[in-house]
Amino acid sequence: MNIHREQNENEEKFLWRLGQAKDSGELDLDWSEIANIMNAEFRDDETEYMGSSAYRKLYQCSRRFFDAGVFNKYQDGSYLEDLREAKQELRKEKQRLFDERTAYNKELREQGRRESMVDIVKHAIDEYCPTVFEDRKIECRNSDDECDFIVHLTDIHYGINIDNILNKCDSDILTDRLYLFLGEIESLVKLYKPKNCYLIAGGDFCMGLIHLNARLEAKENLVMQIMKASDMIANFIYKLSSMFESVHVYSTAGNHSRVMPNKEHVARNENFDVLIPYICKKELQNVKNVHFYENELGCDIATFDVRGHRVYATHGDKDSNSSVVYNMTKFARKAGLPLPDMCYLGHRHTNGLTTVDTVKVIESGCVGGMDSYAIDHRLVGMPEQTVTVVTEDCKIKALCDIQLT
Repeated sequence: MNIHREQNENEEKFLWRLGQAKDSGELDLDWSEIANIMNAEFRDDETEYMGSSAYRKLYQCSRRFFDAGVFNKYQDGSYLEDLREAKQELRKEKQRLFDERTAYNKELREQGRRESMVDIVKHAIDEYCPTVFEDRKIECRNSDDECDFIVHLTDIHYGINIDNILNKCDSDILTDRLYLFLGEIESLVKLYKPKNCYLIAGGDFCMGLIHLNARLEAKENLVMQIMKASDMIANFIYKLSSMFESVHVYSTAGNHSRVMPNKEHVARNENFDVLIPYICKKELQNVKNVHFYENELGCDIATFDVRGHRVYATHGDKDSNSSVVYNMTKFARKAGLPLPDMCYLGHRHTNGLTTVDTVKVIESGCVGGMDSYAIDHRLVGMPEQTVTVVTEDCKIKALCDIQLT
């Protein structure tokens, strides 16, 4: 028998091997001799040597537990398998906690960025002194009280700066296009003699920062886009107020003005488009025949009635002309609201009319026209908007295709 320490054999294993050999008769040594072997193998300093009784008692105590079967289960293969499974579960739990901590820290970072951006914009609004339009006496309008207009103003994309063979657009051109739109509306007012105007401010008022092309083509930073787009839209509403007995303003938030580029990181109402009607309302607070309304279904869905017809309006980034009726009908039933008779969409930058069952779906184009993103995705369109003439008997007495070039 080998009476020397084997490789990777610790003191306890060595003592157990010698004691087992002594008990079986394989090793003919007394405990004094075993103590000398143990001390020589594991202790360099003689002052640390242990006596024979110390080694004997340690071995006998270990053997007592061994003979009692305490260690039997540790020799069972199922126990080792249980240990491996427990170890795997522990690793899974540690990884789950790590993933949760990573996701939580990411959400904190994103929330901090959102709060920082919102704080910057709010601070800028607080310091901004918008033009406050004064009310003026309006001469008696020549209205026959038989129809109203729905004016759809969507996808202005203020801040865009485009100069290519397919489109030229900047803040001055946007202003010219809105005045052209107002001129067309004024001509239609003379023709149809409507009483009221229902304005749908359909979102994407600013170019925003959601695409790389948008960031490259944005001439002004986002805060200035919000301020100047608000001035532009408020002036548009002010001009409308002189053409109608009353102007009712409803708005939907688009996708260009969301707080973060990645839509998965943005809560539903975190959109700078909601600030623009708020600023416009301040600018037009003295104009008595202009009325602003809050949405019942959130910032991106407007609902109202015109001549007994129920209208739903959304920007269009979450709906198509084939799905919007189904989606709005679901929401209406869930919220206990009237079902849609008409649905309005923007986003796709083209005017259009579709009938889904008995519901009319009206799409309006883009004031800004084609940008690099549209060109890269082969989306062709002209600057255009729509005006709908509504009577009690007819949801669409006329749909006017307004070209802004």
